[in-house]
Amino acid sequence: MTSWLIPCSPDIYDAESAFQEYGHVIWHQQCNMMPGDYAFIYVTSPVKEIRCKCLIAETDIPFDIGDDEGYVLDEAFCSKAYRRYMDLQLLEVYDCFLLEYHFLLMNGLSGPIRSQRKAAPELVKYIAEVTNNQNNKCQEVL
Repeated sequence: MTSWLIPCSPDIYDAESAFQEYGHVIWHQQCNMMPGDYAFIYVTSPVKEIRCKCLIAETDIPFDIGDDEGYVLDEAFCSKAYRRYMDLQLLEVYDCFLLEYHFLLMNGLSGPIRSQRKAAPELVKYIAEVTNNQNNKCQEVL
């Protein structure tokens, strides 16, 4: 089982609201993900933070069959000709400063998250540690 990082621009797509309403979304697939893998949704600037953990339920869907058009904030996003899609089922939602970009860089992230890619094992371990103790760790530092 592999863990992936998937960037999401809040100016283009409101992933958090789409997940809240549907519990899953159909997302374009750029890499060779497999059903059973995990995906961490990294919301890009100005948020710059991992906000969701998803299970990749289905891959290599040939076209976007999603019903989440209301959450697309930039119509140019819809015009991209992606060939494969995947079904992401929401598992967890995070709101913890320890998942911000600069903390991720100190814990296994190798650089900016501009496209879908595998998450380094060190980073996956860090995310698990932070999210397993999310409330305690976040409150201790605040």
